[in-house]
Amino acid sequence: MKKRFFFYGTLTHAHDNPVTRAVLPLLGPARRGWVRGRLHAVRHGEGWYPVLTPVSAGRVSGRVFGYVYDSGSRFTRATLRLLDSYENCDPRRPARSEYRRRTVTVHVPGQGTVRADAYLFNRPLHPGLCPIPGGDFAAFIAARGLSALGSGRAGARRR
Repeated sequence: MKKRFFFYGTLTHAHDNPVTRAVLPLLGPARRGWVRGRLHAVRHGEGWYPVLTPVSAGRVSGRVFGYVYDSGSRFTRATLRLLDSYENCDPRRPARSEYRRRTVTVHVPGQGTVRADAYLFNRPLHPGLCPIPGGDFAAFIAARGLSALGSGRAGARRR
């Protein structure tokens, strides 16, 4: 099963958690990229995870930085179900899902654009979310001395 993903949070190789340990070996090398949108951080227990909200075409928006990964030959439907479960994404019941897996346009420096699946926030934004002005979750938590949910340093989760 061939898939391409854009991960911008705790699913990237910048974070160590049970899902990255299971999934990243099934994907090809990471390529840095960005999408149009806004990024916010959510505190969950002792860890943090990001939420990406897209911005409508033509509207001014920021950039959300992450990585593009292509699936390898060992990537299966079971792997995709693991990712969906981790992201609280149920394609059969999207209204109940915290995230929806959608195809986005990713800008890859020196390579143009590619289309990839990303997990987009499926809830209204609320005042408890912390904006990430630079659009880079790993830089945000590193600069503030925070830990990503599921990193082993504190909690358990996300992109």
